[in-house]
Amino acid sequence: MKFWSLLLFLALTTGCATPTRTVVDESEVAERAIELGVAYLRQGDLSRAKENLLKALSVEPKSARAHHTLAIVFQQEREHELAEDYFKRALSLDQSLTATHNNYGAFLYAMGRPEEAIDELRIATEDRFYELRPQAFENLGVAYLAVADVAQARDAFGRALALNPRLPRALLEMALLDLDRQDFVAARSNYLNYRALAPDSAKSLFVCAKIGAVFKDENLRAKCVADLLRIYPASEEARAFQDVAGGISQ
Repeated sequence: MKFWSLLLFLALTTGCATPTRTVVDESEVAERAIELGVAYLRQGDLSRAKENLLKALSVEPKSARAHHTLAIVFQQEREHELAEDYFKRALSLDQSLTATHNNYGAFLYAMGRPEEAIDELRIATEDRFYELRPQAFENLGVAYLAVADVAQARDAFGRALALNPRLPRALLEMALLDLDRQDFVAARSNYLNYRALAPDSAKSLFVCAKIGAVFKDENLRAKCVADLLRIYPASEEARAFQDVAGGISQ
């Protein structure tokens, strides 16, 4: 999951130390520390990321952005209780941070709490100006699948693809949903669009084999089954084929 895009502003102004100037300077110090923290987080240097984000909070303790980014750092470190605590702190300081709702929703899903994730992700999708709104809809669709709400999942993936038709995961999930409802033409179209954007995975090879079987393309079906069993032998998708020798159940 991506966090919000931040513009790096590294220049600090100088000037006389008046009360107004001090407030501005402190805000700029905190902003610079947050930007550096984000940059280190993107590089995978979690220690320096924390160092700069804590510096930002020492200057500006109520910075929702600093709390949000620290939550992501702790999530990367698998400090799950701390991550949740900082997500909640960020939202208590600023409920309007759409990216926090999106990332907190993704965190809740990863923690096996899809119902709670849906609540956060729905809030994120309601922001018409959120730059990652398509991905938020995609995340929402995945969360709905986890609670077996296929209709809502399909709607969420459809909204994601309407906003950005180049989302591989949404395309592949839609292809699976199309297969389940026997809309085979749509399934093949979504699968081919996926293949133009992303490499094979266990799930995509499973979809490929199904499509090959439906359209009686034995070469395609056999290749995808063989690749699935060879590359991803321990996957759930591979296990679905192992009881059907060389074939595919429909």
